[in-house]
Amino acid sequence: MLSRLYAPVWAGGWAVQRVALAIAALATLIPRHRWIEDAYAAPDMIFARPPFWMAHHWILTPASATALWGAGIAGLLALLWGGRLAKPGLVLWLVACWLMLAAEALNIKAYDRLLTWIALATLLAPIGERGLMGQSRSPYPRWVLLLVFSAIYGSTGWLKLTQAGAHWWDGSALANNLVDLNFAGGTLGAWVSGQGWLLRPMSWLTVGFEAGFPLLIWFRRTNPWILLVGLCMHVGILSLMNVGPFSYVALAAYPALLHPDAAAALWARWEARTHG
Repeated sequence: MLSRLYAPVWAGGWAVQRVALAIAALATLIPRHRWIEDAYAAPDMIFARPPFWMAHHWILTPASATALWGAGIAGLLALLWGGRLAKPGLVLWLVACWLMLAAEALNIKAYDRLLTWIALATLLAPIGERGLMGQSRSPYPRWVLLLVFSAIYGSTGWLKLTQAGAHWWDGSALANNLVDLNFAGGTLGAWVSGQGWLLRPMSWLTVGFEAGFPLLIWFRRTNPWILLVGLCMHVGILSLMNVGPFSYVALAAYPALLHPDAAAALWARWEARTHG
């Protein structure tokens, strides 16, 4: 039984996921250079909070905060390059990221937390190897990533069902989010917020996807379809709302979440089309 569970699977998805993760994290970190002093080194906004209590020992200055930002960029470039630099680069970015987040007065950005969870699971993966498209490796790192996303999607889906069910069934919750002062995405989102015939199926699809993800993601037959629904949901979020790079970050993990057999079949088709 254990030998079947731990049988090596196609590892090519990790090669794509490594690149996607590095690009998503760079898209998150690079724009922060403009606000380094205000966000991480403002002398009148010094907070110590668990579990780091960093400000008790080290208060960032504009220079040290910029150095951490640069270290994070360097780590992500190493991750993007791959090979032996991949895992050290990921660790360097993680340390810089955690120190910068610990210096913030308040962090409510879900994508920051999601990035670190994805990165921790990715550290277990064979991302430091070249030629993964032709290799098989242990499925364990993928299981860890599946658990992370099952917990995230599942908890939000069941929360919608149990605590805000009526508002999600009639579409009003989504309508309000599309015009919320913090999340409104523009003219298209404002228009959709008034279209009940669109809001209800979009709401049902969102709740069904999130609540069903922890059950359907594990099986070869349903795995690609649930990820396809997730892809559509995140494209919708990008098009209709302003929640930063959250969708980029979430989608960066999808190549590794895709069932290895399905991913290998897709890669084989791509190879045949481009080299055939």
